Amino acid sequence: MNPAGGAAGGAGSGSGNGSGGVPPDPARSGLSAGPAPSGERAPSAGYAGQAGIGGLDAAQALLDELLRRPPQLPYDPGLLRELFDSTRDDSMAPLAVVAGVVNKAQGLAARVLSLANSAYYGLQSEVTSVQRAVAVLGMAEIRALVLALGVSRMIDRSRLPAAFDLREYWGHQLSVAAGCRLLARRLPGCDAETCYTAGLLHDLGKLLIAAYRPDDWAAIRQHAGDRALTDSEAEELLLGLDHGVVGARLLSFWDLPMALTEPINWHHAPHLAGEHQRAALVVYVADAALRLRERLAKRDANALPCSLTDGLPGDVLIPQGLHDAASSLGVDVTAFMTEIEALLEGERIGQFVSQLA
Repeated sequence: MNPAGGAAGGAGSGSGNGSGGVPPDPARSGLSAGPAPSGERAPSAGYAGQAGIGGLDAAQALLDELLRRPPQLPYDPGLLRELFDSTRDDSMAPLAVVAGVVNKAQGLAARVLSLANSAYYGLQSEVTSVQRAVAVLGMAEIRALVLALGVSRMIDRSRLPAAFDLREYWGHQLSVAAGCRLLARRLPGCDAETCYTAGLLHDLGKLLIAAYRPDDWAAIRQHAGDRALTDSEAEELLLGLDHGVVGARLLSFWDLPMALTEPINWHHAPHLAGEHQRAALVVYVADAALRLRERLAKRDANALPCSLTDGLPGDVLIPQGLHDAASSLGVDVTAFMTEIEALLEGERIGQFVSQLA
């Protein structure tokens, strides 16, 4: 099977993104939207050097508004920093400390327990305390749960365009997160749980663009479909920045570690992620492979990799960017898609989505 050179379109639902083709190089001259966190991209002059509909002013205004009027988490953002500090790899914090952080936020513990006891995790017996949930699921998993619950509740859904499909959005985030963990576990020096969390939040910027700039979001969807562009390419054209930048900016504002924010920031240009390139590649490959899977499913429900003995259909070309990125990680795209399909069949992702969407 030969990889395709062109970019795949992303004209689907509210969370669509082709993620095909070579990622655009955003390392162009641009302006700073206020003091950017270390290592973070400033808005570019637009994909292929164009200023886009709103140009740099639109990018500047979006980032300024995001930090001036950030979405409100259902708990103090400082809790996230405390939670990451107590669950990092070298932390000696006991389970009780981690549970104590979660219990600080009113109502958060109940929501964490509700998710922990959902069919998604398939626990043999009910967990009745956060400390027990931490012991059973692990510190990193609880951290990801807290983030997902926070993001799912911070946006006023009435602000979202009617066409933005929250169930599809969260289904893709969870699928990519599972793919990131699967890839990272086989790569030396790659933190599987941080990659999982990056996958879970990689399209946060899309949610923010839809909520803060619904007309721009609709124009991006239209532009991507009409010109067979990926969402990130259309965003660069129309806004002068892509959703990776937007999501990473908010996460940096919450003072989350660069090990999480940078793979999200650069997941459509992983070759520019510096010391975080490997993690950014993991997110890019998982995202692009899952997008290809979603397009296959829409074309033919029986064309998913797990139903085939000879790999992908002969007329399905693997986007060049996905092929190259996967090869740099030593990953065969078709084999990975077969693995992820088998994994997702047992993941009960719909059970998780129903609690978030």
